[in-house]
Amino acid sequence: MYFERERIKHPLVLSRPALLLVDLQKYFCQKEGKAYLPGVERILATAQKLLNAFVEKDLPTIVTIHKGNSPSMMRWWNNIVDGDQTGPCLDCRSSIILYKDSYDAFHMTDLEEILSKRKVKQLVLGGVMTHLCVETTARSAFVRGFDVVVVEDMCWDKNDWYHFAALKNLAHSFGVITNSGELLCALESLVPAIGYNGGRFSEEIRF
Repeated sequence: MYFERERIKHPLVLSRPALLLVDLQKYFCQKEGKAYLPGVERILATAQKLLNAFVEKDLPTIVTIHKGNSPSMMRWWNNIVDGDQTGPCLDCRSSIILYKDSYDAFHMTDLEEILSKRKVKQLVLGGVMTHLCVETTARSAFVRGFDVVVVEDMCWDKNDWYHFAALKNLAHSFGVITNSGELLCALESLVPAIGYNGGRFSEEIRF
């Protein structure tokens, strides 16, 4: 399957995880948005459910908002995300909101510092688009030493080809591809441990 690494199968292991939801904003997720992705509504309920589950466990949650003002983004897309298109499509009042201007959520942002201060070891990702911002951020997290988990039914793309190709690439050598059901089961089984600033992190649990 596309979500299994080709040579070595890595089980889902939760260890000091944080949730990163990528660009689930009006620009991509509402029909009035200039870059609306048809069908993206299917993942919003899943994203909200996982976001709530992480918050209930006192685990860090970060929500990115894409602005796309960098010169490289302008060369490719020739547009800027208007202010009214940057609003998140989720209830993320308990989350850190992170604005970014490129595909990579680490590039010229405070994301790495945010994660390091909270002693995060593992980054759980979902959002849009799978083959652009999600995949680029996942690769960037990997080279920075974070364990990467991508939730396939919490990602969306322009078409299935882009979506599954990105997941297969990541599964080969960058991270574990899972689904929301498996991740929720893992979260429910976590044994809390005192972490940074009173936040609770999990002991490692294998599935």
